[in-house]
Amino acid sequence: MPWAILLIAGVTLFRCGRPWLGGPENFSPLAALALCGSLYFSRPWSWAGPLLALLFSDVFLNLHYGLAPVTEGTATAALAYLLIGALGIRLSQHPSWKVWLGGSLGATLLFYAVTNTGAWWTIPIYEKSWFGWVQALTTGIPGYPPTWTFLRSSLISDLLFTGLFVAGVEWSARKSAGKVRSVWVAAPVR
Repeated sequence: MPWAILLIAGVTLFRCGRPWLGGPENFSPLAALALCGSLYFSRPWSWAGPLLALLFSDVFLNLHYGLAPVTEGTATAALAYLLIGALGIRLSQHPSWKVWLGGSLGATLLFYAVTNTGAWWTIPIYEKSWFGWVQALTTGIPGYPPTWTFLRSSLISDLLFTGLFVAGVEWSARKSAGKVRSVWVAAPVR
């Protein structure tokens, strides 16, 4: 699957380039890769690809920002991407645009809940109470943008990249018969 390796490398480079290219925080194709990888990639690439993209890009970005190469945030994000991959496996039984765009929304909310809960649990500034958890999910740490802005950026990027990945793979499957597996061709119209 050379195209899968190219896609994973492209996602990694896109994420690594964000500090220089600009754009909103959390605008990344990683969640879409985890979701769609479970539909199109064979195992172990379906779960290993997103995790490798996360690991390589996190090491690069963490070092750029003066952090340890791997942090608690890396582990929390890895957990979120594994859960998103599991969601994708469930959704792979229902190949329709409605289901997959809904799955993209679910992936966004899953990533947001898991990573912000992880931040609440590991960052000392958050009070370990209901109110501290709500702060982690809404306003975040004082002096930084509110966490809901990260949710907004994630939602936009997840919907965009999920649509692009599915449309791109399906287009490739129609253009190069047999080289790329389509999941929509044999699916009933919904």
